[in-house]
Amino acid sequence: MYRDPSWDPLPVRGPGRLWLQFLLTTVYAPVHWALFTVLLLAVVALGFVLELISWIPGVEAGLMKLIDLLFKVCPPWPRWFVTLPELRHEGDTAFYRARVDHRLTASKQAADPKTREIDVPLRKYRAVGAGYVAHAAAAHGWELHPDTPYDIRREVKLLRPPQCARQPVQGAG
Repeated sequence: MYRDPSWDPLPVRGPGRLWLQFLLTTVYAPVHWALFTVLLLAVVALGFVLELISWIPGVEAGLMKLIDLLFKVCPPWPRWFVTLPELRHEGDTAFYRARVDHRLTASKQAADPKTREIDVPLRKYRAVGAGYVAHAAAAHGWELHPDTPYDIRREVKLLRPPQCARQPVQGAG
């Protein structure tokens, strides 16, 4: 059977590269977030203007595409950012297993019953791989999203099956 290596853990990054990325993150992050905030405020202001002419067909869909483009071009947390915990625990599988398990349990407990999808970004599962995320997700009641194409080298998209959704208790009392 063919085994896809993209589900395996990513190789450990060198300490020199990690320190450089960490230093660039600490210097560039405030500038990036200021830029992101300005762009987001510009999109919101444009949204207010477009709301006045919302009678034109396709305006709302165009605004949603613009917001999606903003998050692709200038994400709030770029993939190359390195935090201090990531710097200290690079390659530590127990640390990354705990991060994945926390993300899955927190999302399952805090999720709105109408919200049935979550994304687990690469920074949460780097040292354990996407295969561990899929295995742990099944244990927590999640499954891989069947309809959404995604790159598991960036994130894993999960779906909560309808039978796992919280059901209101009937006949209590």
